Amino acid sequence: MPAWANCRRCSRIDDCGRADSHDNKVDDNVTRIKRMETVQGVLGNKADRAAREMARVGEQVQHERERLQQLEDFRNDYLNGAVNQEGVAMDAFRLRDFNAFIAKLDTAIGQQRKHLRELEQQLTACREQWQEEQRRADAVGKVVDGYRTEERRKDDQAEQRRSDELAMQRFFRK
Repeated sequence: MPAWANCRRCSRIDDCGRADSHDNKVDDNVTRIKRMETVQGVLGNKADRAAREMARVGEQVQHERERLQQLEDFRNDYLNGAVNQEGVAMDAFRLRDFNAFIAKLDTAIGQQRKHLRELEQQLTACREQWQEEQRRADAVGKVVDGYRTEERRKDDQAEQRRSDELAMQRFFRK
């Protein structure tokens, strides 16, 4: 580098003797960005997996809601069918069987409601997990964007210095 030329990194007119260390800083910035992009990718994958799990549990919740609705509808239809049989007397055995069947349906409905509540809690936990993973991925994404912006700014400054050097060289040649 000529004695009158600016150092690309620190703008000194002569060679500052640290040009190699400045070039290493460029490489360090690039590897820093690449490392953070890797972290961003890993966190993005975790967020995607959490989103898929949340969707899977959400589908399961919907399926179990439909199943609960079917049980409740069946119970109501069975009760309405028995009530609408006017003029048909129920003997004690039929009444006992009818009540036992309704009790079994009520037990099944209660178990289904409990299962549905558990699944809804699991869905809430999955949603919270996904939100946390997404926040982490977004935060690292902002860091990577900041590093890229910083690198572009440094590149622009270096380009400006080179342009200024070229202008100075042309000026001194006249």
